[in-house]
Amino acid sequence: MFCSFLVFNAFLFKNKYTSIIAVILCVLLSLNFLISASCFLIYHSGFNIGMAISIVESNVNEAMSMSYMFILPGILCLLFLGILLYTINYLRKSVVTFNFKFIFIALLWLIMPFIFFLKHRYVSNKGGGSMIKNVYYHYTDFRIAQDIQEDINALTKNVPVFNIKKIQPGIENVILIIGESERKQNMSLYGYNKKTTPYTDEQAGNMMIFDNAVSPAGITNLSVPLMLSSIHPDEFRYSYDKLSYNIINLANQSGYNSFWISTQASARGITAIASMSKNKKWVNGFDEVIVPELKNAIQKKEDKFIILHIMGSHPNPCNRLPPNWNSEGMDCYDSSIKYTDSVFKNIFSTLKNTNSVVIYASDHGLKIRGDKLLHVDSKESTQVPFFVWYGDKVPANYRITGHETKRTQTTYIYPLIMKYMGLEPPQHYKNEGNKYLNLEMKSTEYDKLPE
Repeated sequence: MFCSFLVFNAFLFKNKYTSIIAVILCVLLSLNFLISASCFLIYHSGFNIGMAISIVESNVNEAMSMSYMFILPGILCLLFLGILLYTINYLRKSVVTFNFKFIFIALLWLIMPFIFFLKHRYVSNKGGGSMIKNVYYHYTDFRIAQDIQEDINALTKNVPVFNIKKIQPGIENVILIIGESERKQNMSLYGYNKKTTPYTDEQAGNMMIFDNAVSPAGITNLSVPLMLSSIHPDEFRYSYDKLSYNIINLANQSGYNSFWISTQASARGITAIASMSKNKKWVNGFDEVIVPELKNAIQKKEDKFIILHIMGSHPNPCNRLPPNWNSEGMDCYDSSIKYTDSVFKNIFSTLKNTNSVVIYASDHGLKIRGDKLLHVDSKESTQVPFFVWYGDKVPANYRITGHETKRTQTTYIYPLIMKYMGLEPPQHYKNEGNKYLNLEMKSTEYDKLPE
C-alpha cells in the first residue's frame, strides 16, 4: 500500500494543481511517521489509544514543555518527507505512465483498506480490534480517542442520584491533592537515599502512609478518572457514562461545597469531571500559587471538598521549578519532588489548626530507562506515593496514623473520601481487585504487568 501511495502521488505530481494535494498527503504521512519514530526512539513501544488521548487532550504549554524529547524524531520526520517527495518526483519523471497497470497500482492503497474492512467484518478478524491496515495507520487510534472524549464530555449532562447514608459528622475540610508523575522510589519518605521530602518526613507521625500504593493506569487521562469515579477498568472503554458517578457529584449531594483548583491546563476528560465542581479555577504559575487559592477556599465556615491538581514532576521536570529554586546538586526530577514537598509544607502550615484532612496521591509514576522518564505500562511506573495527613482539630475517630503495608490501589481514594465525609462507604470496592487499565484501553491483572 505504501508503494501504491507513491505511485498515486506521482500521478498527482504531473499536474501543478493536484501536486498541492500530493504534498498535503505526504506531510500527513510524515506526521504519521513522526508518531511511530517518537514511540520507537523515546518509549521503545508502539503507538496506542492511551497515547492518542494524551495528544488529543494536550495543550500548547504541555506540548512545548515536552518538545525537547522530539528533536531527533522531528529531524527524521523532515528527512522522511524529503525522501518521500524526491521519490515521488522521480517516479513522475521516469517511471509512471498513464496506463492500466500503473493506474491499478495507484488505487490499491485506497481499495485494500476497504477489502481488509470487509474481511474483518464478515470473514474473520482473529479476535482483533478495529481495522488499522492503511498507510495512515495511526488514524484509528485518534478516531477512537476522539470518540472517547465526546462520550466523556457528555458526562456533564448526566448528574446521577447517589444512594448514600450519613452515619456521623464529616470532617470540615476534605482535601485531595492529585500529584503528577511522582515516583515513590525517589522520595525520602519511602526510603530514597536523597533528602527529597524533608518536611513530609517530619510529618510522618501525623500521617497514614500507604507503603505499597499503585496507580490504576499509566497516564493521567486514564488514572485520574479511575481514581475519582466508581467506574471499573473493565467498563472504562465502553461505559463512559458511569464516570458521572464521581466523587465530586457525590460531594455535591452530601452537602459539601466542592472546589477544583488546578495548576494544570485544561484537559477534556479530566475537565469534564472538574466542571461538575461548584467552584472551578485554573491558575497560572508554579505549584506554590495554589496555596493562596486554598487559603481563600477554606475561609467560609462550611463543609468543603477541595481537589488540588498540581503539576508536580510532569515532564519536563526542569520546567516545574521556579527560577530561584535551589536544587542543591539534585537533578531536575529529584529537585521537582523536593519543590513539591515545599508546597506541602505551606499547605500543611495553612491547615494545621483546622479540622482538615489532606489526602495525597500521584496520578501515576514513571519508568526510568536511561536518562528518560517514560509513561509506559509497567509495575515500576505504577508505584506511587499515597498518604493521609490530619489537621489538629480532626476528631480522634478519624485520626488513624501509621503504615499500611499491603498493596493498595489509589482508587481506594473514593471510599476513603466517603468515610471522611461521614458517609457509609461501600463494603467492597474496585480497588480490591487491583485491575489495571493499560494504554491499549484494556483491563488486565496488575500482577501480569511487566516489571
